Amino acid sequence: MRIKVPDIAAPDFWLSNFGKVQDYLLHRLTVGRLHPVGCSALGYPLHVVEYPREGCEKLMILAGTHGHEPGTVAAAMNLIHLAESGEDLAGQPHDDLRSLLERVYIFVMPCLNPDGRIVCPDTFYAQGADTVTVYASGLQKDGSLIPYDSDSPEPLYYFDPQEAVFMGGQFNGAGYAMNRRRSCDASDAVEAQAVFEFVRDRGLAGILDLHACANNFAIQAGSHEPAYWPVLREWQKRAEELFAAKGRSLKPLYGDPPQPTRFHFNSALFHKHARLLFMAYEGRQGYLGRKEWWPVPTEWEIIDDYLSAVRVFLELGAEGRYSRVNREVFGQ
Repeated sequence: MRIKVPDIAAPDFWLSNFGKVQDYLLHRLTVGRLHPVGCSALGYPLHVVEYPREGCEKLMILAGTHGHEPGTVAAAMNLIHLAESGEDLAGQPHDDLRSLLERVYIFVMPCLNPDGRIVCPDTFYAQGADTVTVYASGLQKDGSLIPYDSDSPEPLYYFDPQEAVFMGGQFNGAGYAMNRRRSCDASDAVEAQAVFEFVRDRGLAGILDLHACANNFAIQAGSHEPAYWPVLREWQKRAEELFAAKGRSLKPLYGDPPQPTRFHFNSALFHKHARLLFMAYEGRQGYLGRKEWWPVPTEWEIIDDYLSAVRVFLELGAEGRYSRVNREVFGQ
């Protein structure tokens, strides 16, 4: 059985459709270097765009880990367009962010999980959370949700695609959870493993992993040593000031201080073996239905929120904050 994905209209600057993203990467780059880094479980290409600046801190923006979080892909493509043209896809210049792009050596991965992206609509803007839940989890053949929920007694790492109508955005096409590991030494998801192998020996100081939910907030990774905590708290402080100046809310830093987890995320794999800071940021989807999600942002504000989070991340990187703490922890 094959599900027809609804064609939900999105603004031109909301570039999250995987086919259109590929077209941009293959035909419109004039500044960035395009790196093929492998294929997804279903054979879709994985690409990283490199903007080299010798002698500067090496950083990565990672998007599209979960297919039901299309705003992350759209935000990454707006960042790429900013680096290519000096404006985002809505024609906004972002002078402070453009200035920071001149001070860092940056890699951008627009879509880590093409398999999950292609089974989800291009946007969930103005949709209810129940709708997104179906696309996030996927459906079993009996019509029930695939039981992905991380609050379950045993988190789901794998679900047989033969038992599903479709695998949700949390998974790749082979049935592996994209952001969960039983071990912090390797990933069963070929996509995460491919990007890790690309990153491992390139000397990156930090990765910002973009995600999406109902609110804006960053996550303090439980896999990171206490030496990293002041750096994330500084990100929070600066981001709160920036978001407040724009009249937008930013929730407190999630998981501060970090608590031990029952399973590993991609953050543990990259942090331990590539010896870098790995932070996650959750942006808004623009859901409807609960008063704590009010006021509903515009679609451009959602993208601008992501670019604001990226701005603070790059600022701290340009100051050498990540490389210093990496040396303190790993002795690099």
